Amino acid sequence: LDRPDPRAVRDGYRTLEEIGAVDRGRQVTRLGRQIARLPVDPRIGRMIYAAAHGGCLREVLVLAAALSVQDPRERPIDRQQLADQAHAAHRDEHSDFLGLLKLWGFLEEQKRHLSRRKFRELCQTQFLAPNRVIEWHDIHLQLRAELHEMGFRENEAEAGYAEIHRALLSGLLSQIGCREQGRDREFLGTRGTRFHVFPGSALFRGPPKWVMAAELVETTRLYARTVARIEPEWVEA
Repeated sequence: LDRPDPRAVRDGYRTLEEIGAVDRGRQVTRLGRQIARLPVDPRIGRMIYAAAHGGCLREVLVLAAALSVQDPRERPIDRQQLADQAHAAHRDEHSDFLGLLKLWGFLEEQKRHLSRRKFRELCQTQFLAPNRVIEWHDIHLQLRAELHEMGFRENEAEAGYAEIHRALLSGLLSQIGCREQGRDREFLGTRGTRFHVFPGSALFRGPPKWVMAAELVETTRLYARTVARIEPEWVEA
């Protein structure tokens, strides 16, 4: 076996320290042991753990499963406008994460009334990849069962915007950005990065001052995908 690139190892430890899974001596913390039980990326595990203690586990489990699979929403180059129109019904102007929750609610409702074949046809007309939707659902069930084994239960009352996004932020601290003065669409991120909101985001046309992103992807430029408005005091906390 080839030895891993030392830079990759350093980046891995930096991420684990950022989310509190290891201490400065690179020893696994109690939180780290809890996160390690979850079959997801450590960042996503950190979100779930924060949600379990923050009264928003029901919502964040759906989002954690969504972030663990490829985005089920399709946007073909030759039919982008049609896809955007289909997806617009589930958008939230402040948060792409809440848009995913709306989409989940829609799909769960349709699934109760449609056969498997009809449900797949519906996904295709809504520019959704049926196999990814099914994978999203399966991972959600798996995570829910694991959390129940750990003694956690979902919140009965609907969680608010702040609770949900604070929990998500616990795993995305290095993927935040502040819109620079005089630059309408460019954000200054951590470690000197500069990025733009992805055109497919609900926040693309009216980006807020502060955002967090599920991922940063470099194509023609560095784009933030799955974005939400945040408050700077959440980051400080």
